[in-house]
Amino acid sequence: ARTAQGPAASDLAGPRAASLPVPAQLPLDLPTFTGRRAELAEVLAPRSSEGRSAETVVISAIGGMAGIGKTTLAVHWAHRVADRYPDGQLYVNLRGFDPSGAVMRPDEAVRGLLDTLGVPPERVPHGLDAQAALYRSMLAGRRFLVLLDNARDSDHVRPLLPGTPGCLTIVTSRNQLSGLVAAHGAHSLTLRPLGTDEGRELLIRRLGAERVSAEREAAAEITALCAGLPLALACVAARAATHPHFSLSAVAAELREAHG
Repeated sequence: ARTAQGPAASDLAGPRAASLPVPAQLPLDLPTFTGRRAELAEVLAPRSSEGRSAETVVISAIGGMAGIGKTTLAVHWAHRVADRYPDGQLYVNLRGFDPSGAVMRPDEAVRGLLDTLGVPPERVPHGLDAQAALYRSMLAGRRFLVLLDNARDSDHVRPLLPGTPGCLTIVTSRNQLSGLVAAHGAHSLTLRPLGTDEGRELLIRRLGAERVSAEREAAAEITALCAGLPLALACVAARAATHPHFSLSAVAAELREAHG
């Protein structure tokens, strides 16, 4: 059967869907991930019960400044719970803050997801509303994890949200996405810079406990000079790792000089 706007969802979500390979699109989890214990406990707690996750569509918007570790945390969390979503894990980088200006439009994202779900191009209906409806139909009654990375605002992701219980949607953005909280009951988590202890843990994972423990004050200063931003700390740690003869005090001095 076919509607005026495209194929009926039942034509696509039946035996054909069952024969498709399970998508596993999550980016690689960071082997040196560390810290964020409180944040992980917060987002994992509501999903500790299978019963609850089956009753509602859960959307978690992770907000925070550039380099704060939104994507890293979201990917790590998604890998932690991926086995709860056996029908697949979908990932889209929406490029909401791409400096080149190449933001992915919602219709582009929906078409990409439909392609992943096995919908032939000729059977994709015209118009964003019809495409989003087909996408929701494909996910209905199934357990998918959907990671929408780098969203610009709430309107950027609304067409990509599953419409029935059983799916987990994780959204990252530099903005708070209060529209998702208000209209969709999203759980909002705002990341803060790493503290001294978590910054030291990150450096230990990258440089080894012996080197960092020998210069605890320098490690604390490096964390402060990097404003507690995991990306900045990772870059500094990479430089220190490739120059093992550098003391952390020397690295901190370089950062002080760079700060003027």
